[in-house]
Amino acid sequence: MGPALAAVVLAAGASTRMGRPKQLLRHRGRSFVGCAVDLAHAAGCAPIVVVTGAIDLGDEPLAPAVIVHNAGWSMGQLSSLQSGLAALRERRLDPPAVLVLTVDRPHLRPATVAALVDAARAEPDALWQPELQGRRGHPVIYPAALLPALAALPADASPRALIAAHAALRRGLPVDDPAVLDNLDHPQDLARLP
Repeated sequence: MGPALAAVVLAAGASTRMGRPKQLLRHRGRSFVGCAVDLAHAAGCAPIVVVTGAIDLGDEPLAPAVIVHNAGWSMGQLSSLQSGLAALRERRLDPPAVLVLTVDRPHLRPATVAALVDAARAEPDALWQPELQGRRGHPVIYPAALLPALAALPADASPRALIAAHAALRRGLPVDDPAVLDNLDHPQDLARLP
């Protein structure tokens, strides 16, 4: 089976469009951030790093995740991803790939994330994304070879240019899960939760 993939859960944003902390909204009895940790854990990822920032998660139970704080969260999601990658380096971990989850997709199917992780285990040098009707979505799995370049990007940049520059590494995993394309950003979006 090989070494486990690591996971980074991005939970640092201020949730301004939602109007309340998205990380702590509930879905099926669990916080959105807890749902992301559960998805990574169920798919066999270890370690799991949750990156916080604007919102104090309080006593939210997130075991077995490690919590790190990104003081520069206002720079954007990439800065939080880089904080998560730094936490992995500090622990001297060298995962074959890193699964990146956001808190705005608590309704991802566990089978979708598990299939994506299995695909990455089978081909760990590829950059994996779920694909629905020809469109690639989230979560994304970055191979170890791209992690240094990802960590070196300016914190206010987007990983899209890096992904485009390594198009030969990109793989789409066909899935039947609308959540891979569905950000829950506004209060009215919550009506789409199953």
